[in-house]
Amino acid sequence: MKSFSLLSVFILFSLVTFGQNSFKGNLKDKTTKEPLAYVNIGVVGKNIGTVSDMNGDFEIKLPEANNNDTLKMSMIGYESLTFIVSDFKKIISKTPEIVLVPKTMELKEVVISGRELKEKILGNTTESKTMTGGFSSNELGNEVGIVIKIKRSPTYIKQFCASIASNKYDSLKFRLNFYDLKDGMPNQRINNQNIIVTSNIKEGKLIVDLSKYDIIMEDDFFVSLEWIENLGENGLYFSVGLLGSPIISRHTSQGNWKKIGAVSLGFNVTAKY
Repeated sequence: MKSFSLLSVFILFSLVTFGQNSFKGNLKDKTTKEPLAYVNIGVVGKNIGTVSDMNGDFEIKLPEANNNDTLKMSMIGYESLTFIVSDFKKIISKTPEIVLVPKTMELKEVVISGRELKEKILGNTTESKTMTGGFSSNELGNEVGIVIKIKRSPTYIKQFCASIASNKYDSLKFRLNFYDLKDGMPNQRINNQNIIVTSNIKEGKLIVDLSKYDIIMEDDFFVSLEWIENLGENGLYFSVGLLGSPIISRHTSQGNWKKIGAVSLGFNVTAKY
């Protein structure tokens, strides 16, 4: 099997970790005091970040060199928090519990048309087993996806599909994310609910039914899978094709997005418009 691992692409961006400090904390809902799982925590624009676990616990390494940078915590359905890294270190050392405030989500107005909707698969339908690509690392918050171009507005997203070429893990857990675009790159996350995907599929199509999420797109968008639990490295590969939108990835939560070569992942959506 010819493997196209994104790990090699990011090797030049590896961080020097000598002398960096590790900071632990716990995230909770301010109102209910319930722990918040899978909150994105990271230094904005840097390859430094993580995701909280099922109990809301997290650990992040913050080098002294990043003291003047901005650390951001974000979660669907909650107001984001930002800190100067040096301030965050002081706060978390004294008070390891941090609360996020729920925010009111505005629902999109949907115009119902009397016309019969067409159904079409948008994206890359490759099922190649010879050309494959995976996540760049097992860093929590590592994210990979492609741009999907719609045919007509509004477009209703019915289903997501990823072609898995090989999987060595016993089980998989991702977050499925949708973003709008700015200058052709992912911008703001636009789904208003966490979409957590679990599977034990070893090879074939990973299909996610999205009918209950009411995902409606007005413009082209970016769809991605996000690594939210540490399963180890190099155990999962998706099909890759030469045609379609190029792979776009970021190393960890709050990091910068980067295009990866000219190949495309086997990601697609079933849409109605």
